[in-house]
Amino acid sequence: MGNEDIRNRELELWNILLNHEGRRELAIDHWSGELTGHAMTLARLEVISAEELQEMLEYADAAYSHAIEQSHTREWERSNKR
Repeated sequence: MGNEDIRNRELELWNILLNHEGRRELAIDHWSGELTGHAMTLARLEVISAEELQEMLEYADAAYSHAIEQSHTREWERSNKR
């Protein structure tokens, strides 16, 4: 497997994790840590550039914030149905 193949596969895995609803719903903090850790590892191994790392970390942060907001909205909706 060539470097470009490895890069593409790792980015594909990161995006799968980013969009994995089950992991996000069950363990938001763990899911966010996995995203961040994977991106940082890719940068450390020079699979991605520093700019790409920054972009991936921004995506992970935005996804985490969105997941937290969704969680709070669901909790609010449940409490108002009672």
